[in-house]
Amino acid sequence: MWPLPPSRGGEAKMSSLPSCIFLLTSVALSFLPHPAMSSTVAIIRLPYGDDIIAETCQRCGENNHNVDYALCVASLSADPSSRDASLHGLALISAKLVQAGVEGMDSGIAALRAKEATQSTRWSCLNACMDVFRNAMADLDDAIAAIEDGRFTEAKTKMTATTDAPVTCNDEFKEQGLQPPMEGESRRLFQHAVISLAIISLL
Repeated sequence: MWPLPPSRGGEAKMSSLPSCIFLLTSVALSFLPHPAMSSTVAIIRLPYGDDIIAETCQRCGENNHNVDYALCVASLSADPSSRDASLHGLALISAKLVQAGVEGMDSGIAALRAKEATQSTRWSCLNACMDVFRNAMADLDDAIAAIEDGRFTEAKTKMTATTDAPVTCNDEFKEQGLQPPMEGESRRLFQHAVISLAIISLL
């Protein structure tokens, strides 16, 4: 700031100027927000707030464009323990959702196979799918144990194999020119596996 010219009122008025400036500065500073409540922090937290599920699902979607954000939020929120869960806890919840989906596919495929003539083309495809989903169940047991123990690289490998299971089953039918069974459940299982794999990848 440029220096002010001397006041005509003499030196007494000049000497009071620094005190006035100091007082005005102190008053102005008292209205500034505390660092812990600064607007910068509020902006950083704005997209997620305190919702770990929304934050996790958004991060998963940013890292993997195959992740269905709405399904991610809805499926994780369905578990009452998810609101208080850590990222590690959400990984376990997501893996157990995949496990339930694989078990459902296996029982559904087994029921369909029981209605088919033994050794027919459709029976053979269903039988192959049962093998695929039973292998996936073993992989999921390993994946869940690996998540619990903090062996996240192994968990990712096992979950990747599970992600391929519904695709492999559908391919069995398509190669024979047949319509794959339980397509809605198959797509949902694939999505759940993709979401779980994305969450594990954040650990």
